[in-house]
Amino acid sequence: MPMKADLWFPTVIWNDTLKQINNSELKEFVYKVKETDKGREVSNYGGWQSSLYDITSTRPIAIERFIQELQRSVNECTKMAGLPDLQICDYWWNVNNKGDYNHPHTHRDSVLSGVYYIDIPDEKMGDIHFEREDDAEFFLPRFMPKRNHITAQRASYKPISGGILIFPSWVKHCVDGNQSDQARISMSFNTAIANTPANDELAKLNGFPIDR
Repeated sequence: MPMKADLWFPTVIWNDTLKQINNSELKEFVYKVKETDKGREVSNYGGWQSSLYDITSTRPIAIERFIQELQRSVNECTKMAGLPDLQICDYWWNVNNKGDYNHPHTHRDSVLSGVYYIDIPDEKMGDIHFEREDDAEFFLPRFMPKRNHITAQRASYKPISGGILIFPSWVKHCVDGNQSDQARISMSFNTAIANTPANDELAKLNGFPIDR
């Protein structure tokens, strides 16, 4: 009888391609925001990262529909992971030009985070890497013929237009420098526990006060 493998504490990274999004419209909107938003420096080295926008802030109907599509993806992930209902709580826009990159970082005060790629015109625009943070690197053989999901030290994804990645907010990640002469445009977001009767009931059962 074969051994039974129990996978405890896995790092889950969900990925999909959303084909119903009007990326040209989003790109135009991002550059319009960039004209008046000076941006901020958080994990980015160079490039432009917009101000943090609360989910309750006013926005065009097209952006509202876009966020609703992202929320549907979040809902799928929470269902698969057995998490309470989560809602997108804040978001920001990103433009990385040639040479711009993002330092390793996590997203505090969030449960799941995500990134949606609005415009990725070629393949040299900066892969995103998710880092392993246990001590496996000190135990696994340094030279292995092939890495897999158990022995890998990092998981890397090449961005594509329309692609979405959703991941636990505590997983450290970074973005390579853009090696293209064109801009890499994306939108990032965080989530929080949704205000729902089911979540309120769960909080009560666990002894947490409900403050609305």
